[in-house]
Amino acid sequence: MTVVHFRTHDGRPGIQDWDPLTTLKTLEERSYKNYKRRMFASQRLAARDRAWNTSLLSFTVSTTIASVGMLTAPGLYGPAGPTLLTCLAVLSLVSSLVVSGLDYGARSRNLFSNYRRFQRLSVELEHKNSTNVTITEIETVALLNQFNDLLDECENHTDADHDRAEKNKLSIPIIKSQLLTFFPYATLVFPVLVIIPFALWAMRAQ
Repeated sequence: MTVVHFRTHDGRPGIQDWDPLTTLKTLEERSYKNYKRRMFASQRLAARDRAWNTSLLSFTVSTTIASVGMLTAPGLYGPAGPTLLTCLAVLSLVSSLVVSGLDYGARSRNLFSNYRRFQRLSVELEHKNSTNVTITEIETVALLNQFNDLLDECENHTDADHDRAEKNKLSIPIIKSQLLTFFPYATLVFPVLVIIPFALWAMRAQ
């Protein structure tokens, strides 16, 4: 009897005896699960990309406006104003370098392309299973190789993505993931604090 080699979602090998119907059904289920998990992974990375872009843009705009304001009113932010703006500029620069290295946008696009291919594979397998199409061992191995190639194509999903796909809304991995995703929005407090003195000064100057 032929042995079919699957791999689980975390990369561990899984082996089962080859049976056309059982193999196709298993492959369909795993393709669909990986499609959902990597879809959530793509959405997670896209959300972080948007969050950090918003944060970094806010830092850049606020420090630029504050610097322009200090040309007219050197004491706008008190004696430590220049030091404060310099620190914020350095923090913004370091953050942008780190975010650039993480490359959330490109990773999200890679996962988007990957989960769409998993989706197409799942639909194809669903069609074969629902119509009871006769499939040869060679065709089964080809589909299995396609599945394994898709697993290797890009980074894997996280535990949080897995839990979202399983509709587990209160897991620890999901909470940690959400905190990391929304952390950049918390940093918006710094640009706001920088803009407030400038806005008050501009209103008094009118």
